[in-house]
Amino acid sequence: MKGCLSSITVLVFLLTAVLWCNVAAKETPQVKIAVINMQKVVRKSIAGQRAMEALNKKFESLKEKLRAEQDEIKAFKEDLEKKGPLMNEAARAEKEREYKKALRDFKDQSDDAQFEMRQAENKKMEPILKELEKVVNRIGEEGGYTLILENNMPGIYFIDSDVDITNEVIKAYDNEVKSKTEKDKK
Repeated sequence: MKGCLSSITVLVFLLTAVLWCNVAAKETPQVKIAVINMQKVVRKSIAGQRAMEALNKKFESLKEKLRAEQDEIKAFKEDLEKKGPLMNEAARAEKEREYKKALRDFKDQSDDAQFEMRQAENKKMEPILKELEKVVNRIGEEGGYTLILENNMPGIYFIDSDVDITNEVIKAYDNEVKSKTEKDKK
């Protein structure tokens, strides 16, 4: 009788534990996490490609000008290296000063151009990123996600491809851009 009572006690205890675990599991909210590659979204989306094409067109002449100046400086340096040993000390020193000044001027122009390009890119991308944020929020709400992270955030070392929703975001954003374009045409 004592053995039977102890078996019943153990059985009741185990049954209580199992039921308690089931109740606790039902009360715990399900965590659903996703990641996106925003750079890929911008690079592959219709609006992102249009923006990058416009920026490239805008700055192509500036890039060409910088390439031409870089070629001139390179030719100047080669000429200085070739003819420098044949020049007198004063003439060589003057040519070296000219070369260094041209190099500094080129570096300043290049830095200014890069700054201008970054500013233009930020200005062009800001509305796209704001629209993408809305799309990601909508996907998060509709998909029941607890958290959506950008895949290149510090501290993320591994991402299972099953949680990557980048292509879904691109598709949703492209559909939104297309429908907005169609509305604007009407």
